[in-house]
Amino acid sequence: MTYTYFQSEKEFSDYFRRKPFLFSHNLDSNDLFSTQSVEKLAEIWSRDSTKSGFFYLDRKFREWGSEDHKASLVEAFRHSDLSRMRMKLSFIHTQPRYDKVLETMTHELSELTHVDLSKEYRAPMETLFLTSPNEFTPYHIDSEDSFLLQIQGTKTIYIFDGSDKEILKDLDIEKYWAKNEIAFHEEIRSRAMRFDMEPGTGVHIPMHFPHMVESGPTSSMSLSIGYESIAFDRDLFRVNHQLRKLGINPTPPGKSKVIDNTKMAVFSGARSITKKLKNLHPK
Repeated sequence: MTYTYFQSEKEFSDYFRRKPFLFSHNLDSNDLFSTQSVEKLAEIWSRDSTKSGFFYLDRKFREWGSEDHKASLVEAFRHSDLSRMRMKLSFIHTQPRYDKVLETMTHELSELTHVDLSKEYRAPMETLFLTSPNEFTPYHIDSEDSFLLQIQGTKTIYIFDGSDKEILKDLDIEKYWAKNEIAFHEEIRSRAMRFDMEPGTGVHIPMHFPHMVESGPTSSMSLSIGYESIAFDRDLFRVNHQLRKLGINPTPPGKSKVIDNTKMAVFSGARSITKKLKNLHPK
């Protein structure tokens, strides 16, 4: 079968959700992802308060939607070789034509992975990452099984085996979803899987596989297609984080549906009571 964006590679079905792998794509030749087209996207995202993403400039976070963000986002993109920038434009599939790219990719990836992504996952997300030369994205995890496609420039991504409890413990995941914190321990650096990416290459990152990214010597553009499982619930990890504070060693999410449902019922009840008490005693 001939695909629009991908080449048929055995790794899609063998490794999806299990381990990272490289693949080929042709998005780097698509006019929707030319510098001119993406500058128009950046202009739209800078003007529209309903759009979302993040924006770091000169190694400082610029609050999304602030006047500082609006004034400097497009200018930073135009001079990305010099601006020391990391930019994320989220949900670009809300724009005409980009929605068709995501729709076609999802169909192709379902066939390549032999997984019906529309049934097993929530609505997919299409996210554009733009970075200046030599920028670094810190060690982190994501809730999606994702495909990162390099479009312009080069980058190196270091991915760690999220199924290895010596690298990523249950409490590390719980703390990340409870407090958005995860520590990188230098002793695991040598255990990273290194992928050097250039235009036309992509890498699959399974959910909860820690990773960090280094941009190359020129500005970089990459597209992430993310699929979050309908079985994933970050609140379960947050509940477990609270239970550990009480000295309880909780069952990991997904091990028992009965236990998971009980936890969420208690969590929802406690949240409702807290809200009512706040209403009774307003500041």
